[in-house]
Amino acid sequence: MSIKILVTGSDRGSKIAWSFIKFILKTYKTKPIFISPKNFNKNIEFNGLIISGGIDINPSLYGETSYKFSNFDIKRDEMELFFLEKALMKNLPVFGICRGMQLINVFFEGTLHFDIKDLDLNHPHPKTPLPLKDVFIKKDSHLYKIIMSERIKVNALHHQAVDKIGLGLKKSAYDKNHIIQAIEHETLNILGVQWHPEFMPYLKSSQKIFNNFIKKAKNLELS
Repeated sequence: MSIKILVTGSDRGSKIAWSFIKFILKTYKTKPIFISPKNFNKNIEFNGLIISGGIDINPSLYGETSYKFSNFDIKRDEMELFFLEKALMKNLPVFGICRGMQLINVFFEGTLHFDIKDLDLNHPHPKTPLPLKDVFIKKDSHLYKIIMSERIKVNALHHQAVDKIGLGLKKSAYDKNHIIQAIEHETLNILGVQWHPEFMPYLKSSQKIFNNFIKKAKNLELS
């Protein structure tokens, strides 16, 4: 049986990220399946879930009502929350990228910083697809066991970030401004990173993250 990896995204604006993720997944001889609100199928079966980056999450989902103008997609939020719950019920591996990490945090009742520019930063917040940002990985985290390094270079395309960490989750990486850059669940197969490893497949850290995710999906399928 072919390992099926479900990748979520938007009806528009997810094409580039999907292309990169699909290429990476195919190198592991898995079957990547892209799903967005327009082809939402609750009955689809999969062995692992990747929640990709993109549009903001509806602020009302984390109790924020003061922001009247936000670019979000309610249908995508509902779809991804459904598949996240489905994955957890089956103990399938979940990997959240950028927005995906934020959605995982919101699912577990965490909150977000609506916009990083509203924070009092001691260091510039870069916005670049290139690995120019330093991220520090906590040595007691599962992420450290995957990458085996306390400091890596990543890209940065986000304007929001995790604020209060959700129930059962813990911080596994942070940047110079101490903004959370990765989270993981204490007991479940869930990892989220704030950067975009799919855009940096040439880095060892990106390869190790995807390799770990696929390995878990394959091991569960065989069990």
